[in-house]
Amino acid sequence: MFGRTGNAKSNVTQASAWVTYALLAVGIISPVVCVVWLVRTAVENENAVVRRLVAEANERRYEDAGELLFELAESLVPTPQNGGVSHLLDSVSAQVPEGESQRARAVLGEARERKATQDAHTFQGTLTAYLRDPDLRGLRLRQGRSLGALLIQLGLSQGVEALDSAFLAAADAYVLEHMEAGQLSRQHRYLLRQYAPLSGSAEVARLLERQARVERWIGEAEARGVYPPAAGLHSFAGFVAAREAGSSTVRIFTVEDWREAVAASTEWQELGMALASPAGLGAEGRTLPAPLDFVAIVPLTGIGEVMGDQQSKAVFYLWIGGIVLGLSILSGAAIVVSVRRQASVTQLKDNLVATVTHELKTPVSSIRLLVDTMLDPERREKVDTQEYIELISRENQRLGRLIDNFLSFSRMERSKGSFDIRATSPAGVLTAVEEAFRERFQGQAFDLSIKSSEALPDMAADPDALATVLGNLLENAFKYGGPKRRIELRCEAVAGGIQFEVQDFGKGISKRDQKRIFRKFFQVDHYASGQTGSVGLGLSIVEFIVSKHSGQIELESELGKGSVFKVRIPYA
Repeated sequence: MFGRTGNAKSNVTQASAWVTYALLAVGIISPVVCVVWLVRTAVENENAVVRRLVAEANERRYEDAGELLFELAESLVPTPQNGGVSHLLDSVSAQVPEGESQRARAVLGEARERKATQDAHTFQGTLTAYLRDPDLRGLRLRQGRSLGALLIQLGLSQGVEALDSAFLAAADAYVLEHMEAGQLSRQHRYLLRQYAPLSGSAEVARLLERQARVERWIGEAEARGVYPPAAGLHSFAGFVAAREAGSSTVRIFTVEDWREAVAASTEWQELGMALASPAGLGAEGRTLPAPLDFVAIVPLTGIGEVMGDQQSKAVFYLWIGGIVLGLSILSGAAIVVSVRRQASVTQLKDNLVATVTHELKTPVSSIRLLVDTMLDPERREKVDTQEYIELISRENQRLGRLIDNFLSFSRMERSKGSFDIRATSPAGVLTAVEEAFRERFQGQAFDLSIKSSEALPDMAADPDALATVLGNLLENAFKYGGPKRRIELRCEAVAGGIQFEVQDFGKGISKRDQKRIFRKFFQVDHYASGQTGSVGLGLSIVEFIVSKHSGQIELESELGKGSVFKVRIPYA
């Protein structure tokens, strides 16, 4: 009846525990899932807001960048580095002061007279002197023609053989000085075509290439009917040309050179924009209107990049939620383990109460039966009084050992222990333990052998407590040492202290149970021999006493071969 009632209570307890675990799991997981859902919703809303803000910001960037690029294109100054050239419009008459024009005509007339009167070599020297004079070579006639260009043409008219190195050097200097800026009027273009093949200067050859570029552009412009061009930007046939209002100069670039020049500017970068080819234009880019339609503006921080950051943030939030969920699950698992352990301890304590009651009841009942027999006059004469007294003494000793174990367990639970640790002889402890063991199990079959080294040094120990340790180990060896109950108790000096070894030759202990053998109330099922009851406190008490002595206890066991318990106590 008691067993069925206990099982029923156990089943009810387990069912209640599972309900508790389920409620605990729901209580932990539900809030975390809600938090993760809220975080995800917030991230999606934030992504939508970021998309809208980025789109608006990029739209403003497109407008600002377009205006800035038009201004850059209109104000870009041609240089040899950016490949641009300046062209002086032929249809625009140059306004030359009357005094400059008169002086230019006088010098030109004088040069023509000397050409007629001087030999070729002397005339070349005269022209060289004119070209080297900065006040003369820059003079212009009324129609805007350059005096220096006319002087060079006079020299070329004498023939190639008449040109000397001094004249060529002066002519090169003039061409580079007056044409480097790109003021390529029709007069200069004509002169450059005539003079460049005779000059050995690489710079002059480069000017001829730029001249060819202007010629191609003029041809395209005249074919399209846009020469001379109006003020503003013009893009056609691979060229971009810009003319300011009221200016007689047109700045000409190829599309490639102009794009490189615009891209090299740092002003548009301040807007956070990047330039790209229309062919590689992505979904976030825009193409500017003509004539800048060859330029695509792409934001440096596009929606894709921003959303990538947002996605990373969302993943980070989800990771945080996952970590919180994982920690919550681990915490819940720890709580479940703790609850189960507490339930297990409670169950063990319940079993302890039942076992203690049984263990105490057995010797008390035996003592009462023996005493009642001896008190009965009729039965007293039929029994051996001495035998009964010995039985009563044995049961009393058994009862005393149970009480001592419970008191030791009580001190261990309170983490208290009053031990008289002093210099103790190992031989004295061995003698006391052997006598107590043989007296206790007197009349029962066992084989106990004591092996000890001679002249062992003293150890720091409480003799009575250490005797309890060895006594409990010998008692376990007697209970579970197999049919022959062969036991060996060894003592020797090792590094760090005195080592006691208690070895039995019984069934042994599995690897799994070896990890739990020193737990309170733990018992190995296959150890039950049926001779005496056990509450699973002996080894936990042993470990407690050894730890209070700053010692160590080890177990070596193999199924079918027995076990060896090693206790090491420090030297005195």
